[in-house]
Amino acid sequence: MFAYIVRRLLYAIPILIGVNLLTFVLFFVVNSPDDMAVSQLGEKYVTPAAIQAWKEKNGYDKPLFVNAQAQGAAALTDTIFFTKSVRLFAFDFGRSESGRDITTDVSTRMWPSLAVALPTFVVGIWVNICVALMVVMFHATRLDRWAVFGFVALMSISYLFYIIGGQ
Repeated sequence: MFAYIVRRLLYAIPILIGVNLLTFVLFFVVNSPDDMAVSQLGEKYVTPAAIQAWKEKNGYDKPLFVNAQAQGAAALTDTIFFTKSVRLFAFDFGRSESGRDITTDVSTRMWPSLAVALPTFVVGIWVNICVALMVVMFHATRLDRWAVFGFVALMSISYLFYIIGGQ
């Protein structure tokens, strides 16, 4: 059992890296560092020098994934992706671009979210157990086949859709 748990935890590492990579790519497709600098500095009186200074101050003057000017391992580590990701995997979320501590923001907003999600989860578990017991009692009938079809369809819908739809 211990080996199974370790194996499952090791499977989580590439998944977390993949999710981090996908989120990073999507973020920079929508927001370039220049756009972030302009929105932080104000859109009217921004000079190219001010944008460059903001990018250097916040670490956005480096390449996104591969630093062609660096040698060896620094070609991969002296990048925006690596510097932001290392802090993320160490649970150091840093500060937002506006200067707020992100860890504090997450910890204060986590409890109201859990207060809504946890009771819903518990009620959902009880309903699932009751419906599953009912379906087991009618094994190999039309009810069983329709229940399997319905449950597979419901499992394919994101949980977030249920949260938004239930409000």
